[in-house]
Amino acid sequence: MSKFQYTDPTIKQFFAEIDPEVANTFTVEQLEAIKRCLDSRARKRHSLDIRVSVPIPGLRFYLVLLGGSERRSKVRLRSERGLYPFWTPANILFLLGFLIILSICSYTIFSSALSSLTPTSSSYYPTSIPWIEDKSECEHTGRIWKNGKCWDSEHSPNF
Repeated sequence: MSKFQYTDPTIKQFFAEIDPEVANTFTVEQLEAIKRCLDSRARKRHSLDIRVSVPIPGLRFYLVLLGGSERRSKVRLRSERGLYPFWTPANILFLLGFLIILSICSYTIFSSALSSLTPTSSSYYPTSIPWIEDKSECEHTGRIWKNGKCWDSEHSPNF
């Protein structure tokens, strides 16, 4: 590696993992070929790139969500399908948990929105007031005394 000093972190990391005696045996052509290969595989930017570390005590857990146009070849896609299967127990548990949380949140939001859109009744129903047992007290509060009970004729069912 003494022949060339690269500043690219990917190339530096590559050569840091190679025994220096072996790295010194590379020819200029080999070094250039390695550089071209690593440059072509350098991380490309994704349209959607969310990387989050989840602070769970005792665990080192992270979540990555990437999205963008598919640039991998069909051969590579087929070979990776066997290496990284989608339906693993961890993926199934994660998807089930996500769907349960999504369902609960959706239900809560929609039921709240629906109840706020539903018109409230403007009808009033007469109701006896059990804690008023005296005719004068009943009439003093603007209610009607009838059949030995104090009646409120403007009781709202939303009370």
